[in-house]
Amino acid sequence: MDVVKLDLWFRRAISFTAFFFGVIQFILNERNIWIDAGFVISMAGVVGYYTNFLAIKMLFQPKKGKVLGWEGLVPKNKANIAKSLGESIQTNLLAPDILLEYVYERKLIEKGTVSLSQWLDELIDDEKFRNRTTAKIISVLQEKGPDFLSGIFNFTEDTLKELAKNPEEIKKVWASIREKIIEYLHDRKNREYLAQMIRIVLLEELPKLSLILNNAIDTYLKQTNTLAGFGLGIKKVISFDNVALQNVLQKFIEEEDTSDHLMGVLDLLAIELQNKLSSPETQEFILSKVSTWVEVSSNYSRQELLPMAINRLKAYLDDRKNWKKVGDYSFQFIDYAKDKLIDYMRSPEGSEYLKVNIAKVIQKVNVTNLVEEQVMKLDTDELEKMILDNTGGNLVVIQFLGGILGIIAGFIQVHIYFSVPVLTLVLVTYVAYKRNQKLHGLKD
Repeated sequence: MDVVKLDLWFRRAISFTAFFFGVIQFILNERNIWIDAGFVISMAGVVGYYTNFLAIKMLFQPKKGKVLGWEGLVPKNKANIAKSLGESIQTNLLAPDILLEYVYERKLIEKGTVSLSQWLDELIDDEKFRNRTTAKIISVLQEKGPDFLSGIFNFTEDTLKELAKNPEEIKKVWASIREKIIEYLHDRKNREYLAQMIRIVLLEELPKLSLILNNAIDTYLKQTNTLAGFGLGIKKVISFDNVALQNVLQKFIEEEDTSDHLMGVLDLLAIELQNKLSSPETQEFILSKVSTWVEVSSNYSRQELLPMAINRLKAYLDDRKNWKKVGDYSFQFIDYAKDKLIDYMRSPEGSEYLKVNIAKVIQKVNVTNLVEEQVMKLDTDELEKMILDNTGGNLVVIQFLGGILGIIAGFIQVHIYFSVPVLTLVLVTYVAYKRNQKLHGLKD
């Protein structure tokens, strides 16, 4: 139902009715109970309706200047309204607690990760996207790869020299790394994932690498007329008992104590390395050789390993099945990141951190000032329309109800007996109000 049209119809009807009975009463120039009653009732409705009508209009009129000393309340207090509105939005609508609760209730993180996974899945299925991405990755690696490797090796050189001079740093670095490893291995899912990666590297990738190295050595020995039987093949040296490896990895997954044993071995390695570096002879040897090591490794990596890695990566990405694996790993990572993020957000320290930083962002954006500036840019007509639109027709309903209440009051003025149904209606309304207050635990 269109409230505005109903209000317009009611306004015209009650105004015409009051005018009609008034004219009839004036023309007859004699007392008539029905004419008088019609005029009183309709006129009471007019008074009730137009009282609210004028009160609402006086909020916005006059828009400029004054009429009989009166200035529209909204135009007059526009600056205060703008400031108050901005403060209310920042305090009551954009409060950190409210925003976080909104994220939890609407499950925005879960929905966001689902949308992200669907979007990523669509991209992976798009052959043009795969080709463009592959070409871009290869191009970047060819262009930036050598510089990137140089930067890594330079950093490695500086780090090794620093560690050689300060063995105590190993203890500090290892303490931090150890804590992260223990936290990671505490989760069975992480141990399963790590075991799977170890299984792939030891049983699939490493034998492939050893075969390549072995073939290269065989070729070299033949070219130099050296006995081909020189030494054992590298592929025989780098080999693993599949069954034994499976048993070890399964034990690593099932028994958390195995992780403790692993950490014990790593602790001993860290201590041994620290002790070695504490020796002046070792420090001097490392400092004298590290530059040469890094330079040789860097040159070999740029000239040999990087081109080979780029070619292997291109061949890998050219296969659509491998993109499916990339997608699966990406989806697993997204789910993992989602769970970790939700756990962190719900933890006391995470929740407090987010609240503090959300408050800082809102304060930095200065929502109060932003809203105030935008409201001040509106002219009075636009501001009036915004207020009326956002009340959802409630002000129009107030006008309409004013007319109805006026008509009811008019009936009482016609005859006291009409007060009985009116008072009954008032009593029913009051009882309904009290029941509602009690039902919802509200106070007057």
